[in-house]
Amino acid sequence: MRPPAVILLLAVALAACRTAPRSTPEARRYLVTASPIDTGVMSQRLCVAVDAGDSHGVWWWEPGYAGCSGRSTGPDVFRAKSGNVVTAGASAPVEVGFRLQLHTAAGSGLPAFVDVRLTIENGAFRAAASGDTVATVRRADLELPEQPPNR
Repeated sequence: MRPPAVILLLAVALAACRTAPRSTPEARRYLVTASPIDTGVMSQRLCVAVDAGDSHGVWWWEPGYAGCSGRSTGPDVFRAKSGNVVTAGASAPVEVGFRLQLHTAAGSGLPAFVDVRLTIENGAFRAAASGDTVATVRRADLELPEQPPNR
């Protein structure tokens, strides 16, 4: 075999064995509801994002006409009040909790907030109060376009 052919063959073999570059954890750091979830604590379905590497990393928004890939609230997604993320290991469920403020009149006797509890396991979010389950998607950021709601 001639030297240039050997070099070409070696280059092709190395290219074929090369693995695809891995994305960094930051590239897809957010676990997001693929569609709005019924939290069981209010009538409006919500979209939720979680950063499992941040013990307070929870955000929410009301979906736009395209679902959770857009938002009808804003100007941005909302960082959840009292966000709590508990992870026990790579294969264990992620427990998520946050407080959602309600629009109630003072002195009405109605609560000013509700507690939302979710579990992320096997590629799905599950709401504790309703049992509703929706798939997860990963996102690199939470910069979502504002859209009118789908009503």
